Amino acid sequence: MSRAPRPPRFLGLDLAWAPRHSSGGAVLEMHEDGLKLLSSCSLRAHEDILSWVARNRGRDGVTLAVNAPIIVENMGGQRPCDVAMHEHFATHQVDEYQVNLVNASHPRTIGRALMRMGFDSDPSADGDKVVETYNQATQVLLFGIDRPIRLKAGPVGARKDAVARFRETLSDTLSEATPTLVDSPALRELVGADLPSSNGSRIGELEERLEAVLSAYTAAYLNVRGPEDCAYLGDQESGYVLLPTSRQPATES
Repeated sequence: MSRAPRPPRFLGLDLAWAPRHSSGGAVLEMHEDGLKLLSSCSLRAHEDILSWVARNRGRDGVTLAVNAPIIVENMGGQRPCDVAMHEHFATHQVDEYQVNLVNASHPRTIGRALMRMGFDSDPSADGDKVVETYNQATQVLLFGIDRPIRLKAGPVGARKDAVARFRETLSDTLSEATPTLVDSPALRELVGADLPSSNGSRIGELEERLEAVLSAYTAAYLNVRGPEDCAYLGDQESGYVLLPTSRQPATES
């Protein structure tokens, strides 16, 4: 008896820049009625991240979008794609980062490990692929806001407010986008997680998981809308960033 194909799956990884910090993971699946969040989690170590990817990639091909630099070859300064990113989004107050071998060695190590696992960094490749994205810029483009909602910054009270805004905006906006994020138990749990009684560690986990969901959505967007509907800054030699560009295709706007 042949095995029934699994629904198309998309992974998002909000990858920490330092191994001592945790990362967030999210799994989306495409069903007849739209994209469903299957699960989200907090990942604690290098081995946890790679094991999580291995468990969720399956045998049918998967796209993983990483909210962190994964191709880094410059010893100092910035990558050309990061310079271009700042030029495009400076008026939106998107954070500018110095991405190089000194300060981005951990995400680079994870990126290289993923490629050894068989993930192709070419967004147009068939089979398993991994792409770098940047969620602050994605917020501006998909949420239609002037400046990104900043998570992981400020006192706990301000972070709770940011989490509340982010998850409401994500849920409302992507429920009317293409592809469409639809209701699921995992999404209800994440959007409805209690904030008033949450401490700093709990808020940190929610921030990572929400960022991972947005990254996973970018992975699904790439597959559903195609590379031609994405913005691509940089190249595969020096590093690149891939971004979704609009909630709806031009013919549906």
